[in-house]
Amino acid sequence: IGARLEGDPRLASDELAGIEFGAYHALVIGIANYKHLPKLKTAVNDARVVAAMLEQGYGFKVQLLIDPGRTDIVDAFDELRETLIRSGNLLIYYAGHGWLDEEADEGYWLTRDAKSNRRSHWVSNATIIKTLKALPAKHAMVVADSCFSGTLTRSAAVGFGDKDYLRRMAKKRARVAMVSGGLEPVVDDSGGGHSPFATAFMAALRKNTGVIDGTRLFSEIRRPVILNARQTPEYSDVRNAGHDGGDFLFV
Repeated sequence: IGARLEGDPRLASDELAGIEFGAYHALVIGIANYKHLPKLKTAVNDARVVAAMLEQGYGFKVQLLIDPGRTDIVDAFDELRETLIRSGNLLIYYAGHGWLDEEADEGYWLTRDAKSNRRSHWVSNATIIKTLKALPAKHAMVVADSCFSGTLTRSAAVGFGDKDYLRRMAKKRARVAMVSGGLEPVVDDSGGGHSPFATAFMAALRKNTGVIDGTRLFSEIRRPVILNARQTPEYSDVRNAGHDGGDFLFV
């Protein structure tokens, strides 16, 4: 049934009419014009196109942050904690520099004002995870297109089930992350105005005409990215963020 749901919009409207998917929100972040670090070619363009696709094709209410500072991102996290309801869904998409502090075993997103040797303008994985844990939303997914983003995920992958799968996933709490690479650098520009990961992510969303879960979406993204760049995307639940066996559903 997973393949049929992906390709037949009538199934999404008929057989799935009784499923309460909830409202969809997205925080999309693109940082390219760094003050103290090398600028990125595609991060802002990726963020703008992803935001438009989520809003126009999937009905998300989108907040787009272009070249934000750390305060802008943390404030946006706090606003989402205050405004989201328990039946809602949240996608956080980040395109920008990432960094791994190997001694502290901590990953970071680097904001517009970040410096290579000062953490005052870095957003830690701990901050992201605590935000996900505190959110009232039923489903939350982080999509991170940055270096060393694999520190957000666990080693065990989320599985795909049978015909009742979407109904179960719609009810269960989900805290999942899809990242463009593991503990490794990732490619910024594949030559088409987007990163290899963003290109595959957007292509998979365009292809979908019904309901697709994060696990199946990832299966369509992984191979194209590996073929076009020396990086390996990952998808799993987020460590210590309150995951309860659900999955993110794109409708």
